[in-house]
Amino acid sequence: MSPRADLILANRSYLDHDSPTGEPEQGSLPEGGLLAALRPATAPWSESGGTTWLGASRGEFDRDHTDSAGYEFVSTPAGPLRHRRLWFDGPAWQGHYTMVANGFFWPLLHLVRLPLPEMTGYFPRPEPPGTAEWAAYEQVNAAFAAAAMEETAARNCWVHDYQLALVPAMLREAAFGRPVGFFLHTAFPDLGLVLRVCGDSVLPHLRAFVEGILGADLAGFQSDGDLRRFHAAAAALCGASGAAGGLRFRGRFVRTGSFPVGINAEEVSSLARHAHLPSEAAPAAATGLPLVVGLERCDFTKGIPERLGAIARAANSGVRFAYVGIAAPTREDVRGYAELERAVEAAARSAASAVAAAGGYFLQVRRAIPWSEVVGLQRHAGVVFTSSLADGMNLVPLQAAVAQSLRPNAERAVVLVGRDAGAAHAYPGFEQDGLVTVDPFDEPATAATLTAAVEGRIPGASDGLIAAVRDHSAASWATAFLSALESAAC
Repeated sequence: MSPRADLILANRSYLDHDSPTGEPEQGSLPEGGLLAALRPATAPWSESGGTTWLGASRGEFDRDHTDSAGYEFVSTPAGPLRHRRLWFDGPAWQGHYTMVANGFFWPLLHLVRLPLPEMTGYFPRPEPPGTAEWAAYEQVNAAFAAAAMEETAARNCWVHDYQLALVPAMLREAAFGRPVGFFLHTAFPDLGLVLRVCGDSVLPHLRAFVEGILGADLAGFQSDGDLRRFHAAAAALCGASGAAGGLRFRGRFVRTGSFPVGINAEEVSSLARHAHLPSEAAPAAATGLPLVVGLERCDFTKGIPERLGAIARAANSGVRFAYVGIAAPTREDVRGYAELERAVEAAARSAASAVAAAGGYFLQVRRAIPWSEVVGLQRHAGVVFTSSLADGMNLVPLQAAVAQSLRPNAERAVVLVGRDAGAAHAYPGFEQDGLVTVDPFDEPATAATLTAAVEGRIPGASDGLIAAVRDHSAASWATAFLSALESAAC
């Protein structure tokens, strides 16, 4: 029997309730990202136990569905999930989530190779949070740790992502007494680069972040590069020392490892069989030109202006194609996104002009679309163009490969992935199998690769690539991590 996560801690809930009890629509299951990856790790609740999920409540009608302590049972395809919601007032959530987690740590954690604020003009320079904001971050982490301490029947605890990095150390200090795992879904930065970009004023907060993670029995990362950078930071900031399979810190051994996250390929392929293009993409498909698709959140880590620059350059060389870019709004209350919007708009105007002059079709919109339409675009594309400047994994290339498996081999798309995305490191050597790495900052080379893909000079997604994505599924990722957590606790 596969190991299971008895207790999952995630910044957000498994779902948000968007209507009162008794209404037909009581909530929606988010697709993609952390929640989709974790579904195989959850066990339905029964008399013998199961998984309990602790998450912050953000749904308007969540209280209508829970008891006084925040508990409810959420219906999932696998069965009931025991769920507890934690409530936070506006200032606490603003300080924790908006200011510290996403205003500070999110840009800082993506400084893996290049000084992105200097190179882009729109990537925000991480600024250390103020005293009140950091206190809010600590407050939310402490609330999650306290709620976890109440789950005395749980045999293990799996803490997720940068928003809750302090929790493992808090649980250790409170004598939780059961195996605690932590997984960072983002990249982990290079300490020297952080110092170059930010100066040493950010070090106290980064040190606390690393010390928090070191409270776990097992700390997991997306790639070997992230793991190496974490080890270097733990040594330099916290005095940890390297040991076989992990680190020694304050007289104990912390196991560490890279565990590249996967997707649920069966869900993607099942949806792709019936998925349709969004209405905006119909004119592009009607041109009969090769369809180039860009899909992501409208985030400064995704390299959207750089991709649009490559689109314009390829079109200026006379290449004809139809381009559809759809970027979902994200973190709209976080400072630093206004510059990105301006950069995207300027790059889109230039790209639209170039594509039109070449006789192609261009569309770049900022809108969230249903998951079925995302998969529809991934299936029908001739090129899936992702261009992350840095990324923990980026699941879009993996989803696209599986969605393309329903097409004949000769018609399958080429998937372009940024060189500093985890997907590029998790699937090396697949350039002749349809997964091609590009450097978003090398516009001429990226445009040349796009041109070759549009003109059919690069093979599309192969059966070998698709098989590799299926083998490295979300379920196998969860099993590998939880098995390692069991071993770490022995």
